[in-house]
Amino acid sequence: MVILLMIVGALLGLGTHEGIGALLGATIGWLVASAIRQGRRIAQLEQALGERAERAVTPPADRQTQVGPTPAGDQAREPATAAAAAAPALASPVSPLATASPPSPPLPSAAPSLIVAPIPTPAGAAAAAESDTLAPCERATRPASHPAAGPTTPPTDAGEAAGESRSLLGANTIIYVGIAILFVGLAFLAKYLAGRVTIPVELRLSAIALVAIVLTLIGWRLRTRRPRYAQVLQGGGIAVLYLTLFVSFRWYGVLAMAPAFVLMAIVAMLAAALAVLQEAPALAVVGALGGFATPLLVSTGVGNHVALFTYYLVLDLAIAAIAWFRNWRPLNLIGFAFTGGVGSLWGATSYQPAYYVSAQFFLIAFFLVFIAILILPARSAGTDDEDEPISEQWLNGSLLFGLPTITFVLQHGLVHHLRYGSAFAALLLAAFYIWLAYCLRASPRMRVLFESCLAIATVFLTLVIPLAFDAHATAGAWALEGAGLVWLGVRLQRWFTRSFGYLLLFGAGLVLIRAAHQAGVPLHWLNTTMLSALMLFAGALLAAFAVRRQAARPAEHPASKSDVPMPPEPILVGGGLLVALGVGMLHIDALLAPELRLAAAISGLAGLALLLTLLAARLHWPGVAWPLLGLAPALLLAAGVSALTQDNPFIKNGGWAWLLALAAHLAALRYAAAHWSERGAHQAHTIGFLVLAALGALVGRALTRDLGDLGSAWPWLGWLAAPAALLLALPQPAFARRWPASAAPTAYQRSAGAVLAVALFGWTLAANVASNGSAQPLPYLPLLSPLDLGVAIALFAGWRWSLCPAAAEALRAEPKLAPAALGAAAFFWLNAMLVRGFYHYDDVPLRLSAWIDSLAVQTGFTLLWAATALALMWSGAQRALRDRWMAGAALLTAVVLKLLILDLAGSGTLTRVVSFIGAGGLMLVIGYVAPLPAPEKKDG
Repeated sequence: MVILLMIVGALLGLGTHEGIGALLGATIGWLVASAIRQGRRIAQLEQALGERAERAVTPPADRQTQVGPTPAGDQAREPATAAAAAAPALASPVSPLATASPPSPPLPSAAPSLIVAPIPTPAGAAAAAESDTLAPCERATRPASHPAAGPTTPPTDAGEAAGESRSLLGANTIIYVGIAILFVGLAFLAKYLAGRVTIPVELRLSAIALVAIVLTLIGWRLRTRRPRYAQVLQGGGIAVLYLTLFVSFRWYGVLAMAPAFVLMAIVAMLAAALAVLQEAPALAVVGALGGFATPLLVSTGVGNHVALFTYYLVLDLAIAAIAWFRNWRPLNLIGFAFTGGVGSLWGATSYQPAYYVSAQFFLIAFFLVFIAILILPARSAGTDDEDEPISEQWLNGSLLFGLPTITFVLQHGLVHHLRYGSAFAALLLAAFYIWLAYCLRASPRMRVLFESCLAIATVFLTLVIPLAFDAHATAGAWALEGAGLVWLGVRLQRWFTRSFGYLLLFGAGLVLIRAAHQAGVPLHWLNTTMLSALMLFAGALLAAFAVRRQAARPAEHPASKSDVPMPPEPILVGGGLLVALGVGMLHIDALLAPELRLAAAISGLAGLALLLTLLAARLHWPGVAWPLLGLAPALLLAAGVSALTQDNPFIKNGGWAWLLALAAHLAALRYAAAHWSERGAHQAHTIGFLVLAALGALVGRALTRDLGDLGSAWPWLGWLAAPAALLLALPQPAFARRWPASAAPTAYQRSAGAVLAVALFGWTLAANVASNGSAQPLPYLPLLSPLDLGVAIALFAGWRWSLCPAAAEALRAEPKLAPAALGAAAFFWLNAMLVRGFYHYDDVPLRLSAWIDSLAVQTGFTLLWAATALALMWSGAQRALRDRWMAGAALLTAVVLKLLILDLAGSGTLTRVVSFIGAGGLMLVIGYVAPLPAPEKKDG
């Protein structure tokens, strides 16, 4: 409603008198809205009083039902009922004869525990302050023998209050609008007579001043009978006096600056005294509005800014004098709004460098005056006794945060052309608020103001950095400042301070990204981007540690109800790590040769891990221990990159890098694993062991790759050595008793062993397919060649691991999986060995088509498959293993199908004869020595 009426008034005024008319129209709109709001409050008050009167005249029979000994459960009776019973003499406000009616008989003495309490009204405390608006008939109903009914007040005009309660546009609204129109009319009269009437200027000004004095005197005479009407008249008179004095000084030169200043000061003091003596904030508001609007109404667009701001300074000093006695927020805000608004408008349209000294003087003077206006209401806030509750309602938040904001904006306009001018302005404001906080630190009633001053100082210190330095320095400084604010906010339990610290840390990251993008490719290691990243990383860790300490001792620092939840430590630690790793990779990519980048990245990662391990161990800090779980996966990824891009992981400083990385991993397992979950520690141990196996495989490949081509046995054997040796060592009891295997035996013997077993199974298949078995200078001997021996070792390692208890636990759901896989791999190895033998001794190419066309190879397959089927079926029959016997039978079926489809086509050759005779003879042997085992008996 207020904003709407101000906008409507401004639009109407804009159409009549441009800028001045818009300001005047907005002011009148505000007055109308205030009057409407006051009318509503009076109507609510009268309605509440009417309800109170109705309850007070309840018939005695009804009231007697409420009188008597009150049981313990009825102690919380409604205050309205108790007050109605305690005020029997209250009569109806509609009858003036009620004052002559005798009081009701006293309550019986049988009601000792009856609760007597005043009736709360919607207006609350404002009802007492507004008691002068009650009609005489209403006040007459309050008997003198009951002081609890409320204090007596001077009589007021009955029609004034009643009229306001019946209409939104009541008598007070008419008075406000009327005095505003009269003031504007007198201003326009002074402006009109200036160019058209030959009456001496002294006489014209004296007449206007006389009108103002008459209005003020009439208002003073009516102050007891019709206080609101009188206050409006006095405010209008004060405003007209301001107008007269300003016109006398500014336009006509009748008064010099010194006398005009003295007279305006006297008028200002008179207005303040009248307002304070009559407890009339409306009078002060009307006088202030008139005083501040005077220069705008009589302005011609060209004038002396010294006179204007001197005049405004007098008005603001008067407001400060009132603030010494009363805390009238609307009055303080009117002074602040007019001073700041007019000053900003003048600075944007009329400021020149020649006005720098005077503008700086007035800006500092206004700032200090409003600082005083902000602090002075604290005099009525209570004592500094820590045992008494301290009210914080006196603090004006709009003035508290609006004053430094507009002051810095105007100061920036004055000094932005100077080098570091804005930075020094922000620094001086920060220093002032730090000094102010220091002065207020010992007063309990200033607690909120003290903390607010520290917050404002922090904001201005934050602004100093980007105004004085580049983006790199801004990022680092904001990071450290943000960490300090998080620590301070956590320690003092101030959510605003802590949230601002988080915001600064986030802003530091964004500024650092922007600075790195603008800086381009770094030319050396020690540059501003690297230093800022390190500062941001340190700031994030410090903030996370502050949060950690608070979370570790909640009993010492209980969170307040208004506290916001703290972000978890991983967000802060993880953000700092991302920044450090990102900037580090940027420098590695820009400053190192391609062959050195992987080793540098591994070394940097290991160094960072060692730092986190040290912090976790020394500070008992789980927050920095959890990121170490990513070290082993990162090293495994680096091993994969090394396998694809390097011949040997230990070349080009890779050896030192990998040794440092493995040392960092072991340090994390030793000192940080206590902070991990059981599952996390299990994964770290498992992946770290696999990294060691991968490095061993890569080193073995590098050692054997030059001994032969890719089709020979030597390169493949290099991959095998380290993983097979580790898999053979896992089931050994001595291995399980040594650290780190003793810390997580299942991680090594079960998880890592399963992965290595699967890897060796895959290696067996790949080596048999891709290698021809040659191992120069050694000849190829089936079963004794290096490749066949390597396959045998791989299969033996897998078989040996499958027998350990950890493997049995892992394979408990599928106990036959490991024997089946080993058997399939062994059968595949035997077929590959057969093919390699024909390749070396019969020159049969290692191609599927060549094997199909070769009768010798087909005969060899037939006999090998039949012999394998014989072994499976015989062992199955001997051990009563029906599944093994069935596997042999399936293989034997494959032999028969092969004889009928492939071998039968070449029945005239000797090889086919051998094939059929051999297969038939083996089947006869199978039928004799390997009958089908009986099915296993099931319980029940």
